[in-house]
Formats: sequence, structure tokens, C-alpha cells
Amino acid sequence: MNLFLAGLDHTTAPVEIREQLAFSQTDLPSALMQLTNPDHGAAPLFTEAVILSTCNRVEIYGVASPGTTAQHVVDFLATFHRRPADAFVHTLYFYQGEAVARHLCATAAGLRSLVLGEAQIQGQVRTAYESAQRIGSVGSILHRLFQIALVAGKRVRHETTIGKGAASVSQAGVELAKRRLGDLRGREVLLIGGGEVSELAAQNLIANGADRLTIVNRTSARAAALAERYGAEMLDFGALPEALARADIVISSTAAPVPIIYRHHVVEAIERKQRARACGDCDPPAMLLIDLAVPRDIAADVAHVPGVHLFTVDDLREVVSHTIELRSAVIEIAQKIVEEQVQEFLDWLRTQEALPVLTMLRQRAEEVRNEELARALRRLQDLSPEQRAVIEGLSRSIVNKLLHPPTRCLREAAALGHGKRYATILAELFNLDHVGERATSMAGKAEPS
Repeated sequence: MNLFLAGLDHTTAPVEIREQLAFSQTDLPSALMQLTNPDHGAAPLFTEAVILSTCNRVEIYGVASPGTTAQHVVDFLATFHRRPADAFVHTLYFYQGEAVARHLCATAAGLRSLVLGEAQIQGQVRTAYESAQRIGSVGSILHRLFQIALVAGKRVRHETTIGKGAASVSQAGVELAKRRLGDLRGREVLLIGGGEVSELAAQNLIANGADRLTIVNRTSARAAALAERYGAEMLDFGALPEALARADIVISSTAAPVPIIYRHHVVEAIERKQRARACGDCDPPAMLLIDLAVPRDIAADVAHVPGVHLFTVDDLREVVSHTIELRSAVIEIAQKIVEEQVQEFLDWLRTQEALPVLTMLRQRAEEVRNEELARALRRLQDLSPEQRAVIEGLSRSIVNKLLHPPTRCLREAAALGHGKRYATILAELFNLDHVGERATSMAGKAEPS
């Protein structure tokens, strides 16, 4: 087993690079299949793989095949996203083995997030795992790892107060708007997007006094439902220019692969604002745009439009930096919980060392049982079906009782880290290497040519 992680996040790569390597939901099937089942008969990079792609990170978790290196994963990212490797390779981090489990558990707990303790990351980890599971790229090891990581996230949120306060990107975005503009009452606020980030933003806007909220989304039904829940106005996506011309604050968080707001959209909106004020010589009206999407919803050059203040998720650091200090007292507790979950995974992983030998031991015992049972039944041909069933049951019971002590002993030894040594001894005592070779040979002969 070779757990492997390659990734980048808000601490190593700016949004300009993260958006280039982001995987959309439509990308995932192709990407995971290329990682675990490449074309042209080449060996796969991973036997199992999960991709976690959020606004703050892009990470590939996998069980690496023999010979897979970090460079192979760099090449995959460069080829898949059609980007030169030297444009992003310096932002990547790589982990192996135990460090992978520790990183994922900490990530699910919100300890690796821009907003410390954010709740959304746990759902994002679950979604990444379930997506890979549907695609068929999850095996027993990543299944166990992600289940334990999700438990780590749940425990940290239930057993500590790390999630209290500004615990989401949406809330941090609203806090940024308050810091820049002060009272939100009477401000025209435009929310673009109908997902969880937009809903959290709506909740926080209303909680902070915003009372003039408009929601625009490509899917009208979702926008309408969101608008109804929060007393907002809903506009069709085609009305976005009109909505921009009215807005003082824009918070955007769609899953669009390319920007949906370009410089000319904002210039036109500013001009319409000025015409509405009947003051052509006045300074341009201020407009605050907060882009919470990765890839970005708002083109970067919008920031150069006079009167416009554009912020991305990376600009939220000034808002959330103090949360680390405020929550430092519970970080240590959270890290202890993470470590407990990591150790649970490692204990389980060690027990897996015993499985091949236990399987061969059971196979060897069944061979002996079947041979001796057949020999005995040939000598007892006058037995009734009921009597034969009793004898067969007796043979199974004897085998199970004999195998139970060594099985238990080997599992316990494996849990303590001695699995390989005990497995080797057991294999030698019962000549199990020969059994394994015979099973492999038979399996090879059974395969179609």
C-alpha cells in the first residue's frame, strides 16, 4: 500500500493558479478514469483515486501503483488542464503514507481551510468521496480513509468550539463588505449563484442588516426558492446587466468554468448608474464586487474600472486572520482528535497486512478439509443426506475452532505493528507460500487468452 497525495491550496498557490487546475464535476469522471484506468494498456498511476477540488484547494488522493512518482502526477495535471508544468509545479505539495491520512483528517476538520473551522469543507470532502465512489475509483483503502476523515471532521465540530464565529467563506465575504461599506441597510446587494455559498451569504447578509437583496442564477427554480426563503427579489440570468446597474455590492459564487462578468459589463453598469443619478460629471459611483468562486466569476481587469473595488477569496485573509488567534485554544484539542482518527486508520491498515496470509491459511485448511471429507464419505457410502450433512458440519466446525486462535493472534499482532513478522512465521509453519503460488497459477490459467 502506498498512500499518495498531490495538491495545492490557498497557502501555496494564488487563485490565479488554483482556478487553472480546478476540476469541475463534469471533469471528474474523465480525470479519475485517466488516473486509475489509462488508455493504450499503460499501467495506471493509481489503483484508487479521489479528487478534492474546492475554491481553496485542488488535491489528488490515491493508492499509488508501483513506480508512480510525483513527476507522473505533475505530467497528468499539465496534460489534463493543458497548462505548462512550470507554471504551477512550484505550488504543489506531496505527501505519502501516514502524512496523507493526517492531512485529510485535518482538512475535513477545517484545520487546513482559509476560514479556520469552516463547516462546508466536510461536505466537500464527502462529495468528492461519493463522486469517486460512483465513478468506481474508490477501493477498500480510500473508502476507509475517507470514512475516518469524515468522522474526524464531525468529532472536531461536536467536541470543540472551532466552528463558532465567522466559520465560512460566505460569512467572511459579508464581513468584508461591512468593513468596507459600514451599515448594509439600504444597500443594493446582488447575489449571483444559487448554491450553498450563496445561501450562506444570504443568511449572513440578512443577519447583518441587509434589506435589499436580489438573486440571479442560471437555474431560475433554484434562485426562486432561495429568494423566497430570504425575502429577496429573483431575476433571470439574462437580467444580469440590469441587476449589476442597480447593485452596490455584488457577491458571486457560481460553478461557471469561465468568468460571467467582464470589464465591459461593469463599465456599462457604472454608466447606467451615473445616468440614473443625472450627474455625468460626478465621480463614478462605488461598486464592491466580492468573487467567491474558483474558477473566478469576475474577470481580473474589472478591478481597473474607476469606482470598482474587486476582491477574491484570497483577499478574505484580512477578515479571517484574527480567527486563528481567537480559536487557538481549541486548535490543540482539534489536533488531538485528528491524531486519534489517524491512529485508528493506521491500526486498521496494519491489520490488512495479515489478510493475505489469513486468506491463504483458510484456503489451505479448506483444501485439507475437503480432501479428508471426500475420502471419509467414499468409505461411508451408505450414509443418508442428513448424516452426510452432520459430518460435513463437523468438519467445518473443527476447522473453524482450530483456525480461530492463530487468526486472532495474527490480527492482534498486526494491530500492534507486528503483522509482517507474525504473518511470515505463520506462512512458514503452514507452508502457505506454496498455496499462494498455486492459487496464483490457477487464476492465471483461468483467464481468457
